Amino acid sequence: MMKKLVLAMVAFVFATTFSFAQEQAAQQQPEPSYLVLPMFGNKAKSDAEQRKDETFLTSCDKNFINRTEASKFFMERGWEYYNEGQVDTAMYRFNLAWLLNPDNKDTYWAFGLVTASKGQVEEAINLYERALKYDANNSLLLSDLGTSYLTLYTANKKKKLLKQANSYLTKSIAADSTNAYALYNFSKIKFYEKKYADAWDYLHKGRQLNMASFDYVYLTELLAAMPDPQGFFNSNTGTGTTSSTQTN
Repeated sequence: MMKKLVLAMVAFVFATTFSFAQEQAAQQQPEPSYLVLPMFGNKAKSDAEQRKDETFLTSCDKNFINRTEASKFFMERGWEYYNEGQVDTAMYRFNLAWLLNPDNKDTYWAFGLVTASKGQVEEAINLYERALKYDANNSLLLSDLGTSYLTLYTANKKKKLLKQANSYLTKSIAADSTNAYALYNFSKIKFYEKKYADAWDYLHKGRQLNMASFDYVYLTELLAAMPDPQGFFNSNTGTGTTSSTQTN
């Protein structure tokens, strides 16, 4: 029984992927297809498109326990494509997940991440804020939102944007003090406020937790403003030093 269910899922995913590829190839237009826009572009759908949605939903109702589980399934497939760099196919999966469950916060979060990756930061913020309505204390979501405001601030230096970034990143760190991504970006806020000692403090807190998000360009700027109080980073190399010394 389980084998049949897995095979049915595989066939179902293949069918939706093939249908998506066909539509993408058929359109060949400079503007992105509504299929790869968040929430299908919020466009009014034709009768044919509505019938297609109903066919999809009916098929899901037959293959899943409920639409909430089906939505989670398509979110997982979307992340797989996203991590492979197939952003449009990922967005289509996220749209299917949203169609199945418009209250799935992760769909809005995913929409925001894909949109931000395309450089559309203001649109991404709107989507993150929509996701936040469902999960107001999610540290990772708060850090994505705060960092997006910080990105806008670096582009036009409007103080209200820095204030918004500060607010969301403060909440993110309060929700999870081990969120290295939030700590790194909060360090940048302190840098822009010219509070360099605090900037170093938060940078080191983030470094000690996870180096994956480390920004070496920012490190160079911070070193130029103030030497590392802990002496871990060298102003000449920008690399970490060790506590031991070598002798000839």
